[in-house]
Amino acid sequence: MTTLYVTDSGSYLSISGKRLEVKKSGELLKSVSLEKLENLVLIGWVSISSPLMVDLMERELPVTWISGTGKTYGRLEPTTGINIERQREQFRRGDNEKFCLNLAQKFIAAKIRNSRVMLARWNRERNIEKLNSIIQDMKDCEKIASEENSIESILGYEGYSAKLYFQALGQIVPAEFEFEKRTRQPPKDPFNSMLSLAYTLLMYECYTAIRSKGLHPYMGFLHQIKKGHPALASDIMEEWRAIICDSIIFDLVSHKQVSVNDFEPPNAQNGGIYCRGEVLKKVIQAFEKKLSVSNNYINFVDYPLTFRESIQFQVGSLVKAIEENDPDIYRPIIIR
Repeated sequence: MTTLYVTDSGSYLSISGKRLEVKKSGELLKSVSLEKLENLVLIGWVSISSPLMVDLMERELPVTWISGTGKTYGRLEPTTGINIERQREQFRRGDNEKFCLNLAQKFIAAKIRNSRVMLARWNRERNIEKLNSIIQDMKDCEKIASEENSIESILGYEGYSAKLYFQALGQIVPAEFEFEKRTRQPPKDPFNSMLSLAYTLLMYECYTAIRSKGLHPYMGFLHQIKKGHPALASDIMEEWRAIICDSIIFDLVSHKQVSVNDFEPPNAQNGGIYCRGEVLKKVIQAFEKKLSVSNNYINFVDYPLTFRESIQFQVGSLVKAIEENDPDIYRPIIIR
């Protein structure tokens, strides 16, 4: 099973027998078996035929539309996966302050832990003393966040830790990709641009897993509920950010697979720098490749899982925690 990303603006998607065809100006660019397709993501100006959309809905395959600047337009998805009873329980737990606090501690402590471990790995050969100090400060934040008794305080330590982390990361990437801080909406430099794209892809990987398990992606336990924001997807992705997204972007720039010369000048309207063309494709390819890699991070099962399967497993664990009203059932991913 696979996720198909279509990034060529002006492409047209249609159905031919049991295959999805991607054409542009009458030329066949790609033909994919619908039976092997799991998810469809359209980036930029891409059109899709009504017969294909109907077929995808009958197969229970979602379609996500993302703009060329990383803004999400929306999703087309079937209604068959909605589990209203499970979602009722989810909303009840969302009103339980203790339940939410317990999960918030897990999500953020794991995010900080994984970020500092990745930072330590990248700094192993460099051994920059200032980074060692930042890693220790992040370790302190991790401990405090796991014990704080309010979500607002937990998010405060998360924000401070993230600031330290990105300051450090900006110092160890290759000089041409050096940056001072995390910028988004819009991203102000090439490295931040690739991070934003990877985070968007991860967001909708988590979103798809959440919907497949019958949960409501907009009802979270850590992030505030607000219009148009899939809060639960934001919750789930926290522990995976550094492991999946940051690592693939760091690898791309470290191995010189992308260059700052591959990016277009800043957007005339907002000054943002966005992934286009080959850079866009390389980030997507690296993301999909990472999701197919097996790992043993979920060490309480006796077999390896791919990163995609691991995310799905974690959502399944959250379902059990919700249905049994026991947040301790959910165990976040912790790397060493």
